Amino acid sequence: MAESHVVSGLVSKRSELAGLIDHHQQEAARLVSDLVHVDATIKLFSPELNLGTIKTKQYRRYSRLFKQGECHRLSLDALRIAGTSISTVMVAEGIMKIKGIATEQYQTVCDRVNNSLRYAESTGKVRRNGMSGASIVWELV
Repeated sequence: MAESHVVSGLVSKRSELAGLIDHHQQEAARLVSDLVHVDATIKLFSPELNLGTIKTKQYRRYSRLFKQGECHRLSLDALRIAGTSISTVMVAEGIMKIKGIATEQYQTVCDRVNNSLRYAESTGKVRRNGMSGASIVWELV
């Protein structure tokens, strides 16, 4: 049985995932119960209100890697320092070096930088200047 360590690792991973599923199912049940109670309270104060017209609020998972606006500022600073067009990946790697962020957070940082640069694009601060593989190349306006 040369692969017993592989099977052992997979069994451990399966156990971990099953535990997470159980935890999140319990959390979902608690949230549904809370929602039912809030709905009942709303009906006490406003019986004519149609609860179906209330829009759901999008849940956003916030990263604690950056303070508010910090990633946006660092992304624009990276473009200024480069003095030329650079890709999202290059911006993210530069920010990771500056802040000392671990490589395990690479995808999170890339996503944050991409969102920041897209926002900057919508406000007219940067524009796309092609692609570098799967990464967008950006330049200051």
